Amino acid sequence: MLTVDQSVLDDIGRGFSIPAQPKLLLELLTLMAEANPNINAISKDIAVSATILKTINSPLYGLGRTVTDIKMSVNYIGIFGVVMLVTGSLLKKSFDPKNCSINLEDFWQYTADIANAAMLLGQRYKPEIVNDRFYSLGLFHACGVPVMAMKYDDYQQLLDNTLTTPEIAITELEEQHYGVNHATLGYYVASSWRLPKDVCQIILQHRDRHFINELNGSQEQDLFAVLKLSEQLVSIKNSNCSSADWPYVQENVCKLLAIDEEALQGLISEFSDSKE
Repeated sequence: MLTVDQSVLDDIGRGFSIPAQPKLLLELLTLMAEANPNINAISKDIAVSATILKTINSPLYGLGRTVTDIKMSVNYIGIFGVVMLVTGSLLKKSFDPKNCSINLEDFWQYTADIANAAMLLGQRYKPEIVNDRFYSLGLFHACGVPVMAMKYDDYQQLLDNTLTTPEIAITELEEQHYGVNHATLGYYVASSWRLPKDVCQIILQHRDRHFINELNGSQEQDLFAVLKLSEQLVSIKNSNCSSADWPYVQENVCKLLAIDEEALQGLISEFSDSKE
């Protein structure tokens, strides 16, 4: 399993514009530790509250009634689920699109699609794992990308180049060109924002095409498998082509999730036909 040397993390902290953990998020994490948390703190940020209500009232949750306030949200998805939604909203607000070399609106839509797919697949194939893990992993797995795009003006060009060299992992190209990769940066962000350790670890390794070569029954490999299947389904739906990593991980992803070829094709049809 990959590890990151502290000196590397220190260099990242000095060399990149890493979004600091927001005060609101710190308050919420403190609340989570209380026996009877007062959730009114969430309502202080109107934009964040609106994001939570919009998300929980979406078809993703399939609730039978409309949720109209944060307290009701907590009743339905729990305080941890609400905190994950808040975390995602605050992350988006931490990057200035005017100073970024990629289209952030498109990027956040992509990560939201991955998060929603991961949550649905996690519920279906790995119900024993707390489902918020899949949502937060999907939303944050590529959070190092905007960090790099904030620093490097030619980052979009590198992303474009990956389309012509799918046999080379994007993290390898980033290392060759910049001496750092977005997975390491994402791990730094996720760790500093206090995401669960297993989620942080998969963020670090989400582009490792050898991570599930040897199956070991770990939760980390289950998280990885759901993430990779989510990437594949979203890629086919959006661009009608496989994700870059899929040919290298498909066999063991399907083993981990007990999906045969017929079931896989059914999933592709299901996601491709689904409405936004």
